[in-house]
Amino acid sequence: MELPKSFGAERNIALSDLTSFRVGGPACVVLHPRSYDAIADIVSTARRYSVPLALLGKGTNVLASDRGYDGWIIRFDTPLHDPVYRGTNVTVCCGMSMTVLARETVRKGLMSMECLCGIPGTVGGACAMNAGAYGSEIKQILKRIRILKDGTDEWVDVKDGDLGYRKSAFSFPDAIALEAEFALKEDDGTAMETLLRCVEKRKEKQPLDVPSAGSTFKRPEGHYAGALIEQCGLKGFSIGGAQVSPKHAGFIVNANGATEADISALIEHVQRVVKEQTGVTLEPEVKRI
Repeated sequence: MELPKSFGAERNIALSDLTSFRVGGPACVVLHPRSYDAIADIVSTARRYSVPLALLGKGTNVLASDRGYDGWIIRFDTPLHDPVYRGTNVTVCCGMSMTVLARETVRKGLMSMECLCGIPGTVGGACAMNAGAYGSEIKQILKRIRILKDGTDEWVDVKDGDLGYRKSAFSFPDAIALEAEFALKEDDGTAMETLLRCVEKRKEKQPLDVPSAGSTFKRPEGHYAGALIEQCGLKGFSIGGAQVSPKHAGFIVNANGATEADISALIEHVQRVVKEQTGVTLEPEVKRI
């Protein structure tokens, strides 16, 4: 099929090059839309021809199949416009980096995003997962969001219940987040200090020097996944090239040329052992393609 130039199509791209886990086979078609209208056109065209469709930001919370993906992937990882500031509110493209935005808001004399600075994905991904860190969550600051849903492109006000722990009403495939408006506060003089402290905590405690998809499991109620996994003696345990990080047991890392099969087997092994020894069921946080 001949695709419009506005779709920005590339063919047979290795998903291992597009995901932070550095695993995954070839994607049939990767699309880099150049406008919001192009995203809508891609979705409608895929539906018309029954083409499987996936959405990918910076690929930081994704485990891609070794077999690849026999469909179209929308790669929405680049902002289509600069942020727009109105008082203490900021409206941004969902293709923007969350870390870049957090740093920029602090430089603009605003606060409320400083604890989110180390989140490596896009604004859209953060909204789709209600990303959070160090006591801050997207739901605390997200005021409005522009979404593409059921063929309609519209701004919606965020309501109570739209966002929960690592879940959102604005996640694919139900919706595609296009733009977001955040309600921030004026900096009280502590924002930069807090931002730097959070960044240092991440460097100190997380295995940022090896490929991973961030925290592998959601936090079970009343527990911490990493503590449970370490308690079960699994810290450093490996299957193939996949390993439970020796630095932080809540992370499964690609330590030595891991495949998706290695990582999946390790996830299942960790779930089984933790369930047997503690009675707690660990639910993966990582999305799959």
